[in-house]
Formats: sequence, C-alpha cells, structure tokens
Amino acid sequence: MSRGSTSACASTSRRWPSCARRMRAFALALLLALGGCATQRAAPPQADIIVIGAGIAGLAAALEAADGGARVIVLDANSVGGGHAMMAGGFSLVGTPLQAKRGYHDDVELAIRDILAWGEDADPYWVRRYVEASRPEVHDWLVARGVEFVMILPSAEDSVPRFHFTRGAAVTAVLPVLRDALASERISFLFNHDVTALLRDGPAVTGVAARDLRSGRRLKLRAPAVVIATGGFESNDSLVREHWPSGHALPTPLYVGSGEFATGSGLRLATAAGAALERLDRQLVYVTGMPNPRDPTGRRGLLVQNPAAIMVDGQGRRFVNEEAPSKDIETLVLSRNPPTYWLLFDGEGRRQLMVRGGPWLDRRVIDSEIMGNPALVSRADDLASLAAATGIPADALAATVDRYNGFLRNGRDADFGRFGAQAGARLPPALATPPYYAIKLYPMTRKSMGGIAIDHDARALDAGRQPVPGLYAAGEVTGVAGINGSHGGSGTFLGPSLLLGRIAGRTAAADLRQSGHQAAGSNPGLPAPVADNRPPEALADRLVQVEPGFWHFTQVHRLVQERAQACSSCHDASWPTGPAQTRVQQLAQLGSCTRCH
Repeated sequence: MSRGSTSACASTSRRWPSCARRMRAFALALLLALGGCATQRAAPPQADIIVIGAGIAGLAAALEAADGGARVIVLDANSVGGGHAMMAGGFSLVGTPLQAKRGYHDDVELAIRDILAWGEDADPYWVRRYVEASRPEVHDWLVARGVEFVMILPSAEDSVPRFHFTRGAAVTAVLPVLRDALASERISFLFNHDVTALLRDGPAVTGVAARDLRSGRRLKLRAPAVVIATGGFESNDSLVREHWPSGHALPTPLYVGSGEFATGSGLRLATAAGAALERLDRQLVYVTGMPNPRDPTGRRGLLVQNPAAIMVDGQGRRFVNEEAPSKDIETLVLSRNPPTYWLLFDGEGRRQLMVRGGPWLDRRVIDSEIMGNPALVSRADDLASLAAATGIPADALAATVDRYNGFLRNGRDADFGRFGAQAGARLPPALATPPYYAIKLYPMTRKSMGGIAIDHDARALDAGRQPVPGLYAAGEVTGVAGINGSHGGSGTFLGPSLLLGRIAGRTAAADLRQSGHQAAGSNPGLPAPVADNRPPEALADRLVQVEPGFWHFTQVHRLVQERAQACSSCHDASWPTGPAQTRVQQLAQLGSCTRCH
C-alpha cells in the first residue's frame, strides 16, 4: 500500500469505520508476514561446533575446540562418555620416558618402517604424522591430564617395544579426558541422543537433527561446524558383509566383537552430506571369537586367548604356529574352509585362559557360564573322550598331541617353529594334565580401518577430494586415516583416534575464526535428561529387557544386581539415584566407572 492511499484512508476513517478495521487487519497481516520471514531465516547457532560421539576422538575434538575458544555441544547415543575406548588396551607411542627407563632405544624412522611394513598399504603421510606426534600430542597431552603409563609390551610388528599401557588399561586414560571435558564450561553434553541427519544450507553443514532415544523427542541444533566421531561400523552386520574383503569368503557364523554403538551411523550421515568413503573393505577381524552366552541375539562374541593351548582343525591336526604374528594367523584362518578351529588345552593350561568382551566376565562367571557350559567348552578326562565330544577323529587328535609333546621334550617345534629357534626361550607346558578342554573359535568383527575420507586437517572430503563445508571427521569413523593399512596393529587405533580428534577440533575452531564467525552464546538451552522415576525397589522390572536409551543403565544395573551391590556403592549425596544432570553429578558419576571396567 502506498503512503498516499494510507493518508486517504486515515482522512476518511470517520465516514467509513470499516476502513480503520481494514487498516488494523493490514497491520496485523504485515506483522505476521514479517514474523514469518523471521522464522524462515536461519536460526542462531546453539554452538560453534557440534561433535557427534563422545569416545576418545570426540572428547579430544571437543577439548581442542574449546581450547580454541569455541563453544561445543557433544551428542552421544550412550548414557555416558568414553565410547569403545573404555574397553580398549593401550597406545602405540614412540620415544617416551618409559621406553628410555626400560632401555628401549626407539626413533621415528624405525617406527615408521615398522608400521608401514605391518600394514602393507598404510597411508604414508598419516603414519609419519602420527609417529612424529605420538610423544608430544598424545603421550604428553595425556600425562598433563594425570595419566600415568606404567607398562610396555612387545608386539609382533614392533622392532622395539612401544605398546604402552596405563594402570588398569585404557579406561584410566579415557577417564581423565572425559573428566576435563565434563568440567569445561565451554562444552555441553547431550547423552542418549541419536543424530538422525546433518542440517545443510546448500553444500554447507549447519547443524544436526537428533532424537532422544528415551522419550522420542526430536530437536535440531545449529552450529557452523560439525565433527563426526561416531566410531567404526563393525557392529553393523549388513555394512560388514557389504564391504567384506574380496580375498576371503564371507564366514558363517561371523560374530560381533566391537562396541555396542559401532554401527556406522557416522558413515550414513557423512554420505548424505556429500562426503566420500574409502577403504571400507579394510576390516580387522579376529579369529578368536566364541559365542557370548549372555547375548540374546546370538550375534555377539567374546575374545578367547590361551598361550598354553594349541590350535587344531576339524581333523585334529595343528595347522599354524600358535605364536605367529596375529595378521598371519588371521589371514590363514580366514582363507580356510570353514574358517574355524579348536583351541585345545589341559588342566594345567586352563589357568592361562583369558576371556574378554564384557564387564561381567570375572573368574567366577567364566568358570560357571563358560567353562561349565558344554555348548561352549568340551571337557573330558582323556583325549579319546574329548574327541568324541568334539567330533574330531580320536586317532588324529591323539597323534597330534603326542607329536606336540615330543617337540616340547626335544625343545624344538619341527612342524611350525613355535619354539626352539632361540636358545633358552621359555617353552609352553605339555598337554598332559587332565582334564582336557576344547573350545571352538570363530571369526569375530573388531575394528574398522576405512571410513570417511579426510584431508590432512581432518576436513571431510567429497568424491572430488574437496572439503565438505562445515564437516570434519576423526577417529575410527575415518578408519583412523588409513594408518593401519590392511592389518591393524597394537595401539594404532587408540592413539591415532586421539590425535585425529585433536586435529579436527583444532581445525574446526581455526576455520571459524578465519571465517569471521560470531561466537555462539554461553547457554545452548539443551533439554534435561529423561529420568526413570520408578523407585529403586522396582529396578528389576527395568532390567528385563533393554529399552531404547537405557542400554548402559541396563548393563550396569544387571551387574549391580548380580553382585548384590547396594545403590550406595555408586550413588551418594553428590550424585543421587537418577540421571547425572549437573556437571557436579556427571563428574561424580565417573568415580563409579572402574567398578565395571
């Protein structure tokens, strides 16, 4: 409406009252239209950077971004942070004080040669980048947060021992990182949330759409930078099978030995935003898996090892040096048909049996639910009876054990060179003390060595090797940048994941500063966690089955119930029963992690 027509209407409003009403209606419509335009404009960001995944890569990214001045929101599908790293082992580190103290003379060039030789087709840039950074950017960064490395183990790929462990394995390295992230005023967490899509404005990623797994509530969070750190895809059976290495037949059964949330969700998010994937057929598959008796799906496996055992095929014959490098054993077993075998040991060797893959696996449970389970372990007082229980030809099994024990008496394994090459080396025990045991072992997925393509600053790349604006990736979702090539090494997932997280967080913060981005406010306005308001005495009802968003809750409280622990063993005044909502409660919650891990 023109200025003139407005005046004309005003001058005649006494004669025509309806004109005034029309003016008010017009003004209201104009306000509504303006309001509508406002809602269509991009909403202000709740954060500068959003990190998807609170494992060690995601936590490192969040801390690095916060140190760079960014406000960060971290989303995770689990109820707590730490990710798969909470169950991991150690770090491959080069040139550390502990190596020097132990008298190990390591150097960058030697480590690079070792890793490249082991991986066979590893990415040379990232191998060098990690080896050079492992001391200052991984080891020293962790030590500054209170982590203490106390042990180094040798591994087949290392000329010099460099597989470092903290006291209590990797969980004691992850907890200080998680503690610092929870304590940071610049980092907010949103647990039990599944990110369903990345928000985009043209090619640029501008935030995430997420769903609360407990309530089903949906929300959108906006930020000009998103870091995907969701871990690998080895718990996604369809993805594993789709990208199974072409050189091996697909085994059946194939058990799952990776983390509960290693579903490849980050790959789906990235490809929908235009990112490319690479090396997905590089998968680390263990051949030491047995069915998990507590898994109702029948899909998940446990890791079984026994250095006192021999490995025999279905015909009762040894077929490999049991102490050969893991990649050689894995390659050989996966090439066989079927890719299974029996782990054979005696009553003396039983003491060296190790079963891993769940916090419930204490010695009592291993004895009752695994060693006492004839569906998993065959037991007999003599080899003939063991052969009958397993279906192995009795004569062949007896001949194999007799031949192996003869090699031990002579001090040399003439068939596979397991022992005898080095004078004075400690020999494994003979198989001569009843009862005898046999466990059938299968392939089991473990870690991803391919994923989202990234540049040297952890920016996600499209098919043309150009950065996807606003998108970064770190950790196992990238296959740790190809550092392992085709064969996973010892400690070359955990350390590189941390480094990649730091690089991604640092790059994202620097890119925002360079773009002139206006920093987000200090209050992102995140929703409170959804609580289960039933009283503690009704806990058993909650534990019957795993409900969405309560996976960690169910696992922990089943263990508490099984061990007859009181609520006060974890909860106190600083963290009463219920979700840890405040920073104080979340930090108090960390004190209970080592009760299970």
